[in-house]
Order: sequence, then structure tokens, then C-alpha cells
Amino acid sequence: MQRSYSTSALIVSIKEQTEKNCSVTLLTEKSGIVYVTLYGGHKSRLRSLINQWNSGTIWLYTNPEKNQTKINDFEVKNYHSSFTENLFKLFAANLVCEIAIKTKCAGSFQKCFKLITGFLDGMELCNEEQAKVGLIRFLWRYIELMGVLPDASCCSDCGKSFLSRQFTVHGISYYNNFTNSFICSDCYNNLDSEGKKLNFFKIKQEALIYLSAVSVLQPAEVRKLQIDKEAYDQIKQIIFILLEKNIESKLNSIETGVGIL
Repeated sequence: MQRSYSTSALIVSIKEQTEKNCSVTLLTEKSGIVYVTLYGGHKSRLRSLINQWNSGTIWLYTNPEKNQTKINDFEVKNYHSSFTENLFKLFAANLVCEIAIKTKCAGSFQKCFKLITGFLDGMELCNEEQAKVGLIRFLWRYIELMGVLPDASCCSDCGKSFLSRQFTVHGISYYNNFTNSFICSDCYNNLDSEGKKLNFFKIKQEALIYLSAVSVLQPAEVRKLQIDKEAYDQIKQIIFILLEKNIESKLNSIETGVGIL
């Protein structure tokens, strides 16, 4: 077993253990979520580098006899100082890391690390409104990584494409929470029971077109697209429902961030 190794890492959280020691949660490219110990008082060089949301290359040492891993060194490459100045960015960062922890990085350490660090680096460079739209794009891509992404391009019942000319951009479709799928308004209106409609959420055609674009276009291209507040709110509602259903747990960041996220 290799005791000393380095990996790309993001500092997720820091908790004081004693006057000189801290417990640190890392999101790493090689091993996903890792819990390590930082030794040294507040005047130590490492203490000044190990700050929440800093990312870079970290050097770790594992002692199998004590079942403990400690931090030997850390080279910071990205700081995210704006997170402490903006509540939305702070809650968004906490949310994506909470999801990574609860899903065990969706079984793909490298892809999870790339998605999260890319999102956090991008959020550092944008304003709050841009960060809000960036969050739903990130969550949609993470749901795909989890393997539970619904097809937003066509009706799951009749198969008609939501991108075809027969659907106007101002049309309405529906998300079925029970089957995790989208259906067109014609199929929704043909349901033979009002009770069957209890699991459905209304969503604008514009929102479905946007989600389809997130799935197939390059991030740089998607960032140029615009959606209105109603479409944004509908997407966010469906994504939050889908996440909590598949994680099978309430997300603390969403619960405490009501009115912010």
C-alpha cells in the first residue's frame, strides 16, 4: 500500500478537533470524498493554506496502523473568495458538495471532481444571476452522472420531439415524478383520471429546450442561451425533487437555504 501520495483536491469543510488539530473533508480526483487530519497550530504554514473552497494539489500520508491520513502539504491553485461574500454562492457550493458526499461521487471520482471544480471555478468569475443558472446546469449534468436523467427531448408517451415545429416555444408540457419522464400536453390531457395527474409538474417548452441544449451542447454554447424566471423556477423545482427522490434523503443545503437557493 502506498502511504504517501498526491492528488488534486478541493477543501470541502474544516472542523476543529483540538487547539492544534483539524478534521478536514476533501473532494479528491483519485479517491472521491476523503477525511483527513491537519496537524499544526494557527501559525503554521499549512493552516494558512487549508481554507474552505481552496483547490489545488494536496500531499497526503496514510498510516494504516492508526487508520489515519494526514496532510503533508498543499499547493493552492484556485481560491474562491467571493463565496464568503455572497450567500447564494456559499449555499450553492455547500449543496453540490453535500450531493457529492451523499451520492459517493455518483461512483465516478474523476467526473464528479471535474464537474464540481469546474462549476465552482466558473461561479467565482460570475455574478449571482449567472451563478443561479449555472447551478441548474450543473445539477442537470450531475443527475446524468447519477444515471437517472430523464429525456427532455421528446414525449415519453407518444414519442413526439419537443424540438419539432409542432411544439411552440411558448407551449406547455409536464414532468411525471412517478415515472421520471416528460410528456406533451396532448398526452397529459388524454389521461383518463385526475388522480393520475397528481404526480405531474407543469414545465414550459422553453425550459425543455434549454435542458436538451444542456445535454447536447458544449458548456460555452449553453452559457449563451437565455431563459426567463418562470422556466428557471420550473427547472429548479423538478431538479430538486428528482435529486431528493434518488438520493432518498433531504438535502440540508436546500432545507436551510430556502429563499436563497
